[in-house]
Amino acid sequence: MESKEPTQEKIIEAVKKYYGLKIDENAYMNADVYAYEETTADGYSVYVVTGDMNSVCIAEDVYYYESDIPSAIMEYVEYANGHCTIYADQYFLDDIYFDDMLLESFQEVADKIYDNITNDEEDYGFTVAEVQWLKQEFTESEEINQTVS
Repeated sequence: MESKEPTQEKIIEAVKKYYGLKIDENAYMNADVYAYEETTADGYSVYVVTGDMNSVCIAEDVYYYESDIPSAIMEYVEYANGHCTIYADQYFLDDIYFDDMLLESFQEVADKIYDNITNDEEDYGFTVAEVQWLKQEFTESEEINQTVS
C-alpha cells in the first residue's frame, strides 16, 4: 500500500487531540492557560501566558518577545495531563504562529499517536495510507537505527 502524508490541518488536529487541547476564546476564568497581548502604560506590547488570571507574575508570565509565546503555551499544554483549555483569541494565535508550534510538536508525539491508533485507543481520523506514512516515518526508522547502533 502506498503511504500518504496527512495534511497539515490533520496533523494539527491530531496533536490537539493527543494533548486534549481545546482553544476557547470564551473560556475566561475557566481555562487552564491564558494567552493574550497587553499594552504597557507607555504604549509597548507585551504578551501574557499564565495559568491564573488572578495572579499574573510579571517576572514569570509576561513576555516581551512574541516569538517566546508558542513555546510558553506548549509548556502548559504538555503538563496538563491530557486535557487543556486555552483562553486565547484565534487571531492572536495566528499572529504568533501557534499552528507551527503544533506541527513541531507532532515530531515529538507522532510515534505515540501511531501507537494509540494501532492499539485502538484513539481515533485521529487518519486514513490507512496516512497511518502507513506514520509507521514509515516515525517507527520503522527508529527500529532500524536502534538495531544498527
